[in-house]
Amino acid sequence: MTGPLLRVEKLYKAFGKKVVIQGLDLDVERGERLAIVGRSGAGKSVFLKLLRGLIAPDRGRIFFEGRELTGLPERELRGVRLHLGMVFQGSALFDSLSVFDNVAYGLVESGWAPVDVAPRVVE
Repeated sequence: MTGPLLRVEKLYKAFGKKVVIQGLDLDVERGERLAIVGRSGAGKSVFLKLLRGLIAPDRGRIFFEGRELTGLPERELRGVRLHLGMVFQGSALFDSLSVFDNVAYGLVESGWAPVDVAPRVVE
């Protein structure tokens, strides 16, 4: 595959009158690492939610491995989400579950066969 692994073009997101992301362009090449930093409320989590298709942009386009993600139906986004991880900064674990079950949760919800979940969690 040629081109960037992730491409964001003219991304825009607002909540009411509060503009959170305005005209963001970004290319991330395969093997490149990227840190998103900023003050509280700057739009870091909103940006990650846009990348994973958890919320829709008001304008702009997002591509992953050359495929446009913007506007994909939920069932098609599920497959893409297996390749795009996200960790929230706080309260991300279920306190009623063990560490093992917390790690397994995402795999089970993604449709992994039960027989494959335990070895992957241990890994």
